[in-house]
Amino acid sequence: MPAPLLPETAPFTSAQRSWLNGFFAGVFGLASSPAAPATPAAPPVVEEDFPWHDPNLKLDERMKLAEGKPPERQMMAAMAQLDCGACGYVCKTYSEAIANGEEKDLTKCSPGGKDTSKKLKEIVAGRKALPVAEANGHAKPAKAKPAVRKGVYDRHNPFPAPLLEARPLNATGSEKDVRYVAFSLRGSGLKYDVGDALGLIPENDPELVEAILKALGVRGDEVVTVADGQELHAFDALARHCVITKVSDDLAALLAGRATDPSEAATLKTLIEDDVEGIPATWDVLDILEQFSSARAPVADVVATLPTLQPRLYSISSSLKVYPEEVHLTVGVVRYTQGGRVRKGVASNFITETLRTRQKVGVFVHPSSGFRLPADGNVPVIMVGPGTGIAPFRAFLQERSISGAAGKNWLFFGDQRREYDFLYRDEMESYTNAGVLTRFDLAFSRDQEAKVYVQHKMLEAGEELWKWLEAGAHFYVCGDARRMALDVDHALHEVVRQHGKMSADAAKEYIKAMSKDKRYQRDVY
Repeated sequence: MPAPLLPETAPFTSAQRSWLNGFFAGVFGLASSPAAPATPAAPPVVEEDFPWHDPNLKLDERMKLAEGKPPERQMMAAMAQLDCGACGYVCKTYSEAIANGEEKDLTKCSPGGKDTSKKLKEIVAGRKALPVAEANGHAKPAKAKPAVRKGVYDRHNPFPAPLLEARPLNATGSEKDVRYVAFSLRGSGLKYDVGDALGLIPENDPELVEAILKALGVRGDEVVTVADGQELHAFDALARHCVITKVSDDLAALLAGRATDPSEAATLKTLIEDDVEGIPATWDVLDILEQFSSARAPVADVVATLPTLQPRLYSISSSLKVYPEEVHLTVGVVRYTQGGRVRKGVASNFITETLRTRQKVGVFVHPSSGFRLPADGNVPVIMVGPGTGIAPFRAFLQERSISGAAGKNWLFFGDQRREYDFLYRDEMESYTNAGVLTRFDLAFSRDQEAKVYVQHKMLEAGEELWKWLEAGAHFYVCGDARRMALDVDHALHEVVRQHGKMSADAAKEYIKAMSKDKRYQRDVY
């Protein structure tokens, strides 16, 4: 019996109509199908296409490409498409975590900002309005929490890795603080490839935790329940389990309902309902408590409104072939002053301030199949990694060197000042002298009056760069997603257009083909 279709005049949106038609098709298909054979053939593996997965597209363009797709793919399209890992996921896995209920926080995509979080809220709200699907006449069971396998270390069971070293890479006088960080993996059995990321379980700044507890008028030894059901002291919950560097809508709503000052309650409600400005993205939990002094709630209720603290992903800066029991990172320490307080990046300050040598932190390997050296060591490689973007390319060069890869290597590196900010200078100069680095172009932006960046060096070397691309070179970019990666992408298009003697549209197709062939890969954040 064919499945009925809803008429176009039915009072549903196109998304709801599509979902319901698919649901009815499944139900009627099951009813009319013969019994399944005992050993069904495995379905063919279909490689899914994500045409919206392009950070150069605007949000409305990405959403148009995702029309008619399942909600989790529409959520993916709403994100910034950078796979930066700042949220503890990549775009695809973050959207899937939201869709299956594992992730409740819709504000984690920091590059996408308020536009992304607003769109995610719309999609989630639309999804909740749809009928709940049933499996064989029964409500779908809740997704089980992944079982922890003893001796197998992953996101759900991280390895307690001792900190070996966290030394500065900048010279005294630099405006930046970048650290070389090394952890021991001895006894873990963890393996990684160059291009992978290391997931790290951070903890919040204990000084900020103390300040929040003080503002709430509690000591920190009160027993509270966190999202996974554990009962902990309030200090431990805020330090290890909760996001306290952002203000959730749930927290704002809780405080609005508890404010004894009517004007504060009204202001909080206005902030919650304002889809344009809303709660300032720069506020942390202490900010909202200080701004609205009459709004107080029991610490257990406050904890219940806070999203779960997620792992942070860092590009791995070492080759396992060179350091078989270690993993290295290149960590930029985030620290700035705002509103009379010093603000600190959660993970970077945990690593460099809270942790002491030999203390342990939970880590796991996050594979990155989309950021890999070519399997053929004879293929030339072009790497663009200013600042901490040099991280994976240190690993690439270690790997190419120890494996004896014959392919040429070209690195573009830049930072503020050569005297203070030449990260891994001795290593890079050693690779140059040994012939591992065929070409090494530098851009120190503040060493001259006119600022020079890596994209300018690319344009200067455009003719040679084009020759490398035509010889089959793989092109890699790592670093800042918001400006640098886009500027480098524009420069690459210009090099191809100018030196390939083709139109802008043809250059775009050339680079699109490079991406499809995995010759243009990015690790941005």
